[in-house]
Amino acid sequence: MSGVLISAALTAFLTGITEPIEFSFMFLAPVLYVIHALLTGLSLAITYVLGIKDGFGFSAGLIDYILSYGIATKPLLLLLIGIIYGAIYYVIFYYIIVKFNLPTPGRLEEEAVDQYADMSKSELGDIAAQYVEVLGGAENIQSLEACITRLRLTVKDDTIIDDDKLKKLGATGVMRMGKNALQVIVGTKADLIAQEMKKHMKKAGGKI
Repeated sequence: MSGVLISAALTAFLTGITEPIEFSFMFLAPVLYVIHALLTGLSLAITYVLGIKDGFGFSAGLIDYILSYGIATKPLLLLLIGIIYGAIYYVIFYYIIVKFNLPTPGRLEEEAVDQYADMSKSELGDIAAQYVEVLGGAENIQSLEACITRLRLTVKDDTIIDDDKLKKLGATGVMRMGKNALQVIVGTKADLIAQEMKKHMKKAGGKI
């Protein structure tokens, strides 16, 4: 995950294309996106008040900054503001992420990587059966898929699911994605656990 974020950060720095980073936390931690929007608006107001003018041909990255440097007004001051803003972003985001334990990309997955690493297939089967039970049984699970580290589910009734019980089984995080949709972070064995869950649900009369 760190490699993905570093690549996205480098892309944003060089070209000004910030969407990959913004989309990475927009839906997982929307409060950060609100703060980001406010800080962006404030930065534009500050540069306007200080009389800074710097045009760009694409998306206001380092390449545009270099190309328009000769015709810009107070370009060095703009660079200074950028450095200060970088520090402000880091402090605010770090504090809020840690304070409220926000599930930003990579945080909970890293905790879950080795959770079930040494378990046999039969042991994973037992864990999978317990996951099905805590998730309301086979009849409550409408869809089940797995990505690298997460179980992605749609259920009939999400109010009967106890997040603490899921964490006792080894999940490092539970993300509510809207009404009756959730993701359970279980680590790199997610696909195997999902397969075992489907087998158990089929035996129990589930329709997945």
